[in-house]
Amino acid sequence: MSSSENEGDNSNSPPPPQIGDVEMETLLEFQQITGVEDIDVSRQVLDRHNWDIIAAINGQMGFEPPMDQPPFQNHNHIDAQNATTSRRPQGNSSASNSVASSSNRFPTVPARRPPTFSIFSWVWKVFTAPMEFFFRYLWNFIGYGLQFIRGDPRRAITDPAVDVDDFIRKYEAEFGTVHPDFYRGTYSQALQEAKRELKFLLVYLHCDDHIDTAPFCRLVMPNQGYRDLIRENMIFWACSVSKPEGYRTSQALRENTYPFLALIVLKNNRMTVVGRIEGVIDPEELLARLHQGVADNEAFLVAERQDRLERSMTQTLRAQQDEAYLESLRADQEKDRKKREAEEKKRQEELEKQRLVDEEIERKESVKQRKSVTLMNLKEEPAPDAANVIRVIIKLPNGQRLERRFLSSDSLKHLYNFVFSHPMSPDLFEIATNFPKRTLPCKPSSDDDDPPTFSEFGLQRNEMLFVYDLES
Repeated sequence: MSSSENEGDNSNSPPPPQIGDVEMETLLEFQQITGVEDIDVSRQVLDRHNWDIIAAINGQMGFEPPMDQPPFQNHNHIDAQNATTSRRPQGNSSASNSVASSSNRFPTVPARRPPTFSIFSWVWKVFTAPMEFFFRYLWNFIGYGLQFIRGDPRRAITDPAVDVDDFIRKYEAEFGTVHPDFYRGTYSQALQEAKRELKFLLVYLHCDDHIDTAPFCRLVMPNQGYRDLIRENMIFWACSVSKPEGYRTSQALRENTYPFLALIVLKNNRMTVVGRIEGVIDPEELLARLHQGVADNEAFLVAERQDRLERSMTQTLRAQQDEAYLESLRADQEKDRKKREAEEKKRQEELEKQRLVDEEIERKESVKQRKSVTLMNLKEEPAPDAANVIRVIIKLPNGQRLERRFLSSDSLKHLYNFVFSHPMSPDLFEIATNFPKRTLPCKPSSDDDDPPTFSEFGLQRNEMLFVYDLES
């Protein structure tokens, strides 16, 4: 199937208004069988084949073009008839899938009956010929005429899987349950199953009205060798031609008489009819022809199995290489991620470090400005002979000594401001006595409450105080 005909948007998009009901049914059936989802592409394919659905399916799925049935030449060698057809069935079933055919040594077997030369049979033939003509030809002619009036029920739109189930139920009710295992699915599904499982597909078309159908079902179908051969090598699909699914399959396989068997196998990447058996045949001869058909075409399945094995090994190797590549790619990506994370972490640390440095510089600049302002706003030092003067010696953490006079009535905040305004004093400190050690509550608070005065804290005329750096 070409890729250009598979391209499209959605098969559920509404069709153009000029499509009639019959054409719409044909279009939906074509999409279901071929898997083409695009409605425009499906219409183009059908238009190219004049809306002949069988020809369109053959062209779309790459099957060989239909060929006329070659005349019967001899009993040992007849070219196989092509399985495709140009007749156009109705309905939305996937059972109209056609398959290609090829010439082989698996002959078409026409209907044969052992000749009888007795006088009684000849006389009987003379008397029954008119009745046989009436029932076989005139009645069929009348039936065809009624079909034009009432419509052919085989062209009705039904569920193909239900058609197959109905046939199996009716068959077992009439002929019993001893038969090869029927594939319970549509003809299209049977083709896909045989292609997927690399098995032969044996198709049986059942005609209720044919004189040779009942003997075939009672003598051949229950045969143990026949059932064993099918169970070991084939998928067996069957349906009545009176059912829409069976009728569409018969249109695709173009049978001539009944009972009809078609042997289909995957050949050159397409499902191909490699053998056709039509008409009366005894179980031994049927088994011989089926064995011959399997032997002649088993090589195609062996070659396809080898191709699939090689493709599977190639895909496995490619998958392993892809997995190794993805694993290496994931490792590289993980390495790059960790490297980016490390670089990002380092960058963040550097930014944080720079921020702290900037903050420290800003803080020191702010403290410097505050010291300068505090120095300008220091209370004037009282005279040495002033009343209630307290002489304070302050020792800084670096060992430098400061000396200052205060009034006993002065708040301790003046002591703090004096120490703070000195350029060598710490930025954050506390002032305490030596012995007994007491910390002076001299730091100004944010509210309006001033610290206690020198006298209130109990400081005398001469005091030795120590400054402790709280940041060290």
